[in-house]
Amino acid sequence: MTPGDLCILFEAVAPELDAFAAPWSLIGSGALILLGVPLDEAADLDVVTGVDGAARLRVAWGDWLEPQEPKAPDGPFRSQDFARYVTPWGPVEIMGGLHVRGRSLAPAGPIPSAEEQLRILRLFGRPKDLAKAARLEAWMATG
Repeated sequence: MTPGDLCILFEAVAPELDAFAAPWSLIGSGALILLGVPLDEAADLDVVTGVDGAARLRVAWGDWLEPQEPKAPDGPFRSQDFARYVTPWGPVEIMGGLHVRGRSLAPAGPIPSAEEQLRILRLFGRPKDLAKAARLEAWMATG
């Protein structure tokens, strides 16, 4: 999705996230784009919420649920309730009760600060996350 597409998706789903998934936070490329980091695209909108919020969204967004193979329960990234939805505006991944490398990742507001996004990207630690962290740091350095 282009930054423009992502903004449309965010504006469409944010009220429903507030209604069904609160508290929630965006992470990943979508969050960075919404912060203003110059990225060309995001594959989807990544949302972290609690298990209860993820369950409420399963009911509210059931028609948009995309069937998924279960993820390995012992991987470095584990959600107690993970779902991918294909909404009319674009794809959204919901991570209810997300744990990254054994640490709980709690929602920190709808669009966490650049500093918090940097911490999250480093915690994930995959090459693609570290590349995003470097772009975020460069953007932060420009003021």
